[in-house]
Amino acid sequence: MPIHIQTKNEVAILVMDNSPENAFNMEMIQQFNGALDKIEADDAVRGVVVTGAGGQFFSSGMDLQYVMKLEADAIKAFFKTLFTFFHRAFVFSKPMVAAINGHVVASALAFSMCLDYRVMQKEKAVCTFPEIDVSILPPSGCLVVVQYVIGERMTELAFLSGRKFDGAEALAAGMVDELAENQSVTNRAMAVAAELGAKKPRLFAEYKKRFRGEIADRMLAEDLQYINEEMDVTMFQDCDLTCLRSLP
Repeated sequence: MPIHIQTKNEVAILVMDNSPENAFNMEMIQQFNGALDKIEADDAVRGVVVTGAGGQFFSSGMDLQYVMKLEADAIKAFFKTLFTFFHRAFVFSKPMVAAINGHVVASALAFSMCLDYRVMQKEKAVCTFPEIDVSILPPSGCLVVVQYVIGERMTELAFLSGRKFDGAEALAAGMVDELAENQSVTNRAMAVAAELGAKKPRLFAEYKKRFRGEIADRMLAEDLQYINEEMDVTMFQDCDLTCLRSLP
């Protein structure tokens, strides 16, 4: 199953397990939404940690091998589902913390920025937006979230260069909030989720809505407009995955 869930000390741990790179396909998004439905309805769960299985990747983003096999309408349907899910994560009422225990790539990096806090392992992992090298043009709504987290100039530099940011560089750029020893990433993320989850739930959700609600709605509106009116699905016929295979 692409999503595993366990609960410990009032924190739900969601593990993305879609070998080999924990990439997003329709099944994983559906299971993710199902897990969030259960968490949302369970008052005993006060926070959420999201991490990846396997050790090399937190996630490589959308599953390009999967997308490249879809028909045009199915590609657009997948993108709508993906970015609607990102919108949900961005304004989810309970604290969500990323335990980045491996490479975080492309839309997975944007997804991690939809969460409330990011803990990244110190070594052997990079943050990167390689879309320009893969020959993909991301929706503008996706860029809105990234700009919210790291600012317009750093967003521009990250996407124009496709640069790989190691832990220290990602922290300096604001892509992540703190670094932890590799074996301690999930435990540290759980501690942050528990700390945030100790706040009054309704007040936490209201603060989050005030900070993010307008930005989230703009993100989703721009994404859906792009998918419906501007998206050229033929770009997925020419994807160059070389840069993804070069990650250690």
